[in-house]
Amino acid sequence: MSAGHDTVVLVMEDRESPPRAEVEVWLRERLDGWLDHEVLLVGTVVGELVDNARRYGAPPYVLELVLDRWTDALTIRVRNRAPRHTVGWSLGAGLLIVSTLTEQWGVVSAGENTTVWAKVRFDD
Repeated sequence: MSAGHDTVVLVMEDRESPPRAEVEVWLRERLDGWLDHEVLLVGTVVGELVDNARRYGAPPYVLELVLDRWTDALTIRVRNRAPRHTVGWSLGAGLLIVSTLTEQWGVVSAGENTTVWAKVRFDD
């Protein structure tokens, strides 16, 4: 990713593809040149959000990373097909990890899609 606003997207068409290891490789390639602790942090959040989507939603799963270099913030979004939730989201282990590691996170449900997002801010 370069200076300014950058967006990269990975679409996973079914529950099995790509396997978690391939998602990790895809992510590492996009974060080439980042500090090791930043890659670990982003990888952990991505892993939890993708696992959450696969556990509670249906494909396709769409992983989107939006980097804002001006604010040193990365927004991670994972969208899946899932019915709108009328009850608040509870913090299971995965979302508790996301909540602890990120500046903020949330859920947006629209139509047949649910997006869980998290914002990570990096120090200069």
